[in-house]
Formats: sequence, C-alpha cells, structure tokens
Amino acid sequence: MRILIIEDAEIDRLNLRTLLEDHGDVDIVGEAPTLDAAVELLDEEQPDAVFLDIHLGRQKGFKALELAERRPLVVITTSHPHYAIKGYEVGAVDYLLKPVSEEPLARALTRLRERLAAQEQGGGLDPDDMQSFKVGDDRHMIRVRELQAIVGERVYTRVLVRDGREFLHNRPLREWRFMLPRKLFRALDRSTIVNVTEVKMVRLGDDGVSRLIFQSSGHRLALGAVALKKLRTHINV
Repeated sequence: MRILIIEDAEIDRLNLRTLLEDHGDVDIVGEAPTLDAAVELLDEEQPDAVFLDIHLGRQKGFKALELAERRPLVVITTSHPHYAIKGYEVGAVDYLLKPVSEEPLARALTRLRERLAAQEQGGGLDPDDMQSFKVGDDRHMIRVRELQAIVGERVYTRVLVRDGREFLHNRPLREWRFMLPRKLFRALDRSTIVNVTEVKMVRLGDDGVSRLIFQSSGHRLALGAVALKKLRTHINV
C-alpha cells in the first residue's frame, strides 16, 4: 500500500512515519509539509492513500485534494475532533486525532486495505465488460481488457485498442481512472493510463525518447522519465 504523508509539523510527520514503518505492507512514497509539495507529490507518485493534516500552515489540507489530478483514499489527521465531519464530507476513510497512536492507526490501515481490496475487484468496470465507441454513424463495442492505453488530449481522450484501432472518447481521463479495473490499468502520469498486461517492451529511440510498445497492435507511446519510472514499479521492462 503506497502512502503519502501530508503534514506540516515535523514532529507529527516523524511520529506517523515511525508508526507506519511497523506495517510491512506500507510503502511511504513521500512526505509533504506544504500545499504545493502535496499537490506535486499527489500527481507524481499517485499514492493509494494519503494521511492528510487538516491545516498546512495557513492553508487547508483539503485544497490539495481539489488541485490534484487524481484523488486517493484519505485518512484525516487533526488535533480538533470537530473537523472529522469535514473529513467525511470529502470521503475520508477514517480520521485520527494527533498525536497519532498505534491502535487508531491500525484501525485506519485495516479500513484502507478493505477499500483497496474492493477497488482491485474493479473500479466499476470488469475486464470483460464492453465499451462503446462511436465513429460517424457506427458504434464499435470493445472489451475493457482489449484497451491498451488511454491518453488525455484536451477535452477528449484517445483510446488505443489491441487490434490497432484508435478512438476518441469524450470521457475525461479522471473518470477513466476511477472506472478501469486496477488489476489491469495503471496511471503513469497526468495524461496516460496503460494496460500493463498489454505492454511488450520499452525501446529507447535514436532521439533519446523512450517509447512504450504494445503487443499485437503496433501502438507506440512516448514516455517521460516520471512515466517510465512509474511503469517499472509495476512490470519489468
């Protein structure tokens, strides 16, 4: 479970990190003491969950969730119990009173594991579900597992399919992220979602650009350093 700590007080960050490190399935992907750092790490690391301090200096921690491209699961950390209501308004899985102690933390981690397990069963779509793509007067039905990548392009998304076709869809990338089954699809950066089971190889071109090559279709996608690093955390390429 990949966790980001968003907390401006160093002593509280240290306490939370120490407690989390006792749990073998937890990977702390970063710590953010400010709003700007939080938004940057949320988009770059795309954690499964965040432990979010209500107050980041004079700013509200909730603002980071509004500015980030993707919203992970949230556990609120606060010194003020009445802020728990606000936490549940933003869909928080749990809230912890500071200083955080082991028993409430273990409870929150259990809830996070349960939510993540439910998401792994599918983000709303099953691999064998059909998706409809309209081209002119024709509709093409494609199984979810045959989608190789979804790329954000302004107001549309470009969908690459195993048989070599491409479709434009008006569904925003944010919705695709929540709908696609996580056991197949991973977001590599703010504009690219890839079906990791469809990846054939990564090839470095003469121009110095790494390109992702998919099985069967011949589709290729240029990858930046962040996206390539993210891909390699999921598969060996």
